[in-house]
Parts: sequence; C-alpha cells; structure tokens
Amino acid sequence: MVTGKFKVSDRQWQSFNIEVASASEDGAAEKIRTLLGSRHRVPRRLITIERIAELEEGSIEDNVVKYQVGAKA
Repeated sequence: MVTGKFKVSDRQWQSFNIEVASASEDGAAEKIRTLLGSRHRVPRRLITIERIAELEEGSIEDNVVKYQVGAKA
C-alpha cells in the first residue's frame, strides 16, 4: 500500500492510497509515479509519497494485485 498526495492545481493536493505489487519499496514508488503521471498528467516532482507499507495476502483488495502476488481470491 502506497500512501501520499499529488498536486492537482495551484492550491489543491489530492490524497491517494494505492495497492501495487512490487519486489521493493523503490519499485513500488516508481510504479506509483508512472501510474499517476499517465492517468492524471502529473509531473513526478509534484507527487509526494508519504508511506509505503507491505500488505498481508489476506488484506489485499485489488484483484489485479492479488493475481500478481499469487494470492487466492
């Protein structure tokens, strides 16, 4: 689970909590920057990652992430 915020306008920041599958924290941060940059056209310097936490297999909610880590649905 990656938690943070990104800048939407001059005075507004949008919070996010996104589940991603990655082998390392750096890989997870890179994946988030790539996702938000392509979805919302946000430059990398305007994305702030506050926390990266590993999830237990039973607490994963995103079906794509479940499939990627091999968790049973």
